Formats: sequence, C-alpha cells, structure tokens
Amino acid sequence: MRITVSAVLASLAIGSLPLCAHAGEPYSPIPLQPAQAIEPPADLLRDAAAFLDAVQKDDRAAIAAGLSADLTLVDGALELGIPRRTETIGPFETVEQALVALADNIGGIYERPFDGSDITPFAIKAEREFIALSLTETVPWGRDPLLADAFCTYGYRSFDTKAVSELGERLDTQTSSFFYLDAPTDILARPEPGAPVVATLAPDLLYGLDYDTDAPSHWIAVHLPDGGSGFIDFDRVELNKPYATGICFSRSSEGRWVMSAQTATNL
Repeated sequence: MRITVSAVLASLAIGSLPLCAHAGEPYSPIPLQPAQAIEPPADLLRDAAAFLDAVQKDDRAAIAAGLSADLTLVDGALELGIPRRTETIGPFETVEQALVALADNIGGIYERPFDGSDITPFAIKAEREFIALSLTETVPWGRDPLLADAFCTYGYRSFDTKAVSELGERLDTQTSSFFYLDAPTDILARPEPGAPVVATLAPDLLYGLDYDTDAPSHWIAVHLPDGGSGFIDFDRVELNKPYATGICFSRSSEGRWVMSAQTATNL
C-alpha cells in the first residue's frame, strides 16, 4: 500500500502567512533506494487468488490452509529514524487465534465492542479487510529485505535509518516529518501560487518538513537542502512516506504458496 501525508498535513499546516522563507541549516537529503519490484510466478498468483477468495468468503478452513503455521510480523514506526523490527508468532490452535493475533499489526486500532464483550469477530473482520486490501491494491509485487525469499504485495524502499535520525536531530524535527517526491518539484518563496521558485527538489530523496514556519491552509514549509525554508502546496503535490504495508508469501514444505508475513506501520 502506498502511503501519503496529505491528510496529516492538512491537520497540522494551519497558521499565519509568513512574508518569506525562514533561514535554516543546510543539509544533505537522505537517499531512498528504489523498491525491488518482481514478477510473481504463476502458481503464486493462483494461490494468492485462492487465498483472497477464501478471505472474502470468510471460509475459515481455506484461510487456515493459506496461512503459514509460523507468521512473521514486521512492525515499522511512524518515526523513520527508528529501525523496523520483526516478531515471529504461532503456531496457533485455531485459525481464529491466528487472525486475532495478526489484527494487532494492521497499522491502526480496529473497531471494538463498546460493552467489553469478545473482540474476536471484530479482530477477524479487521484482519480479513487488511488481507483483502493488500491483495487488491494495484501496486507491484516486491521484496522486503527483512523477509528473505518472500514475495510481498509491496516493495520496500530502503534508507539509512541512523542517518535519518541524525538529520532529524540537526534540523530539530521529528523523523516522521520526512518525505519524498515522485518527480522534480519546485519549492516557492511564499505560500501562494506564482511566488518565486527558491529551489527544485529532486525525487527519491528524503527531505524534512519545517513545522516551525507557519503556513496557511494546504501549504506547508520544507527545509531546503541549501538552507532556509520554502513552501509547497500539498493539495497539488503528493508528499510520500517510505512506509511499508501489506502481506508476504513463501512456499510451504508442501510446495504451495502461503501467507507467511504481515507488514504495517504502527503508532
């Protein structure tokens, strides 16, 4: 799944209109490696389609057959300066137990009963929706360096988390504010259409947002690599995060492809 920050920025980028970009420290943006897209084999696509059908129909026996006994959870933090971690869960006595455990790693809090009753049906519904979305989004299959030999419904974009952490300290900004662009993008001197261009940011590099500089409505300030700040309209330009979300498949000892891992970005 591809994650952008427009909704988050819309709630944060509220303030008064500054006259010009503010001064800031020069820095080198962090390189972002390309996702390793791969062509899944035909039998994987067949088994994944059968698994999706089972999930959508809530066929518990078929879901159980499509799950690995041992499952790997990959947990990424919103803060990009924190390395992702893995955890192995299972085996489980029932498929319901497996789905409930997986639902704790979907990148958010699922709906729960108000009366404190059994959360199992709510967790299972949330996990089934997560799996279905992972298998129906139109993004290329790829690899995750934390999951050797697995085929994933996403391709992870690697970067130096230590360098990001250090840069966050230098810029005095949270590493959750770092973003990348898909194409060269002009940054403006003022948060208004037609303002002079002060920099053009290249794609596939991690830049820091400047939350200390006020900007109105759908504008936000960006730390410029050459120093100072400029402004970008995030209603017009997609600001992307290198988060990873989805599921992965590995070949079982019986030769079938089964879901072996789940990746999410959690609070």
